[in-house]
Amino acid sequence: VAGFALARYLPDGSLDPSFGDGGFVVTNLYPPASYAFIEAIALQVDGKIVVAGTSDGLESENVLHQFTLARYNRNGSLDSSFGTNGITNTAIPEPVDQGVSRSAGAYALAVLPNGEILAAGSAGWEEFPPTSSFALARYTPDGSLDPTFGDGGIAQTMFDGYDSLAGITVRRDGGIVATGGSYGPGHGNDWNAMALARYEPDGSLDRAFGTGGTVTTAHKLDYGGGPSALQNGKIVVAGSARLSGNDFFPVLARYKETGRIDSTFGTDGFAKIKRVTGLPSAIVTQSNRKILITVGHSVIRLLPDGRLDTSVGRRGIVSLGDGFSLLALQTDQKILVGGGDFDGNASRLARLIGGNNCAVPDLRGETVSKARAALETSYCRSGRISRRFSSRVARGRVISTAPQRGARLPGGARVELVVSRGKP
Repeated sequence: VAGFALARYLPDGSLDPSFGDGGFVVTNLYPPASYAFIEAIALQVDGKIVVAGTSDGLESENVLHQFTLARYNRNGSLDSSFGTNGITNTAIPEPVDQGVSRSAGAYALAVLPNGEILAAGSAGWEEFPPTSSFALARYTPDGSLDPTFGDGGIAQTMFDGYDSLAGITVRRDGGIVATGGSYGPGHGNDWNAMALARYEPDGSLDRAFGTGGTVTTAHKLDYGGGPSALQNGKIVVAGSARLSGNDFFPVLARYKETGRIDSTFGTDGFAKIKRVTGLPSAIVTQSNRKILITVGHSVIRLLPDGRLDTSVGRRGIVSLGDGFSLLALQTDQKILVGGGDFDGNASRLARLIGGNNCAVPDLRGETVSKARAALETSYCRSGRISRRFSSRVARGRVISTAPQRGARLPGGARVELVVSRGKP
C-alpha cells in the first residue's frame, strides 16, 4: 500500500518532534493506492499544509492515475474539514469526447489569497501518437471543485502533441501562467517545444497573451519546457536542449508579459548552460532578481540577465550530490534544497547561503598540492604563492593564507598562499 510521507524540520535542521510521530507523518490514502507520490507542497496563512500529487487508488478501472490532494493541520494530523477525512481525489475528464482520462497527475500547487487551492499537472489518454493536455483544477477551501473555474472546476489546454505541465505562477491580478513542454514527431524527427498558457482568474485563456492565450517556441529550436518563475512580471522558464541522444543541458528563456520572447535575456532571449547535463526540476527568483535552478545534483544561480553568477559555487554551480530537486527561499533569502534518494526511502534537506561560498579553510602545515585541492573543495582557487623562511613550518608547507582562514569570499575567489622556505 502506497501513501504520502512528510517530514518537518526545525530551523537548525533537526526533526520537529511536535510534528506527527517524531517529525514524520505517513498517510495511507483512501481508496487504497499501490502508487502515490507527492509532487508539490504549499502552506496556508493559518499554517495548514497542502500537498498535491498523483495516485492510482481509484474506484473506476478505466482510470489509471488521478490528482490527489491532502491537507494537514499544523501538528501533522489530517484536516478532516478538507475533502473526505483530509483527502480529495480528482479524475480529469478527457477534453476530446468528454470521457475520463486514463492518467493524470498534479505537479504544481498554489494557495490563493481567498483560501482556494489551485493544483495543476497533466492529463493523458491512450491514442497513437499519445496525447495529453495541461490540466488545472481549483478547489474551494473545503476541498471540493470550484464550479466557477473552467468547466466544473477544471481547465485544460492542448498544444501540438504530448503536453506536460511542469509549473504554475499566479500573478498579482489573479491570472495564472502555466508552463511546461510539448513533444511530438514531425518530418521524420522528434521535436520538443517550450509551452506556455496564461489564464484569466476564471480559468479561461487570456487572449491578450501570445496567440489566443498560448505560446510555444519554434520546433526547429528543439527546446523542451519546464517549471517557471516570475521576475518583475516577466516569465522565466527553465527548459532544456538536446545535447546528444538522451542527454540534455539546461536552457532558460524569458518572456515578456505579452508572451513575446525577451531578447535582452541571455542570447536573444535564451540562456544556455552547457557545463551541466540534465533537466531542470525547480526554479525560483530571489528578491534581487537572481535566478536559481536545480539540475540533477547541482544548484545553479544566474544573474538577472541570464549570465551565470560566478560569486557562488564553482563559477555559478554548486554540486550537492544526487537526490536534491526542490527549491525554496527563506525570508532571509537563504536557499533550501530538498528531495529524496532514488529508492524513496529517505528525505534530504540542505540549506545554502545566498553567496560568498568561498570559505577559506585552515591550510597551515599542508603541502601546496593538498592546499590547492582543499581550496577547490571550498569553492576557492589558489592565487599568488609567496615564500619566506620559517623555523616552525617545514619547507614546502603552508604558513598562512591571505585572507585568513574562515574568511568568506565570492565563489572562485583567489586565496594567496605563504609557503615555508624552511629554517633560516
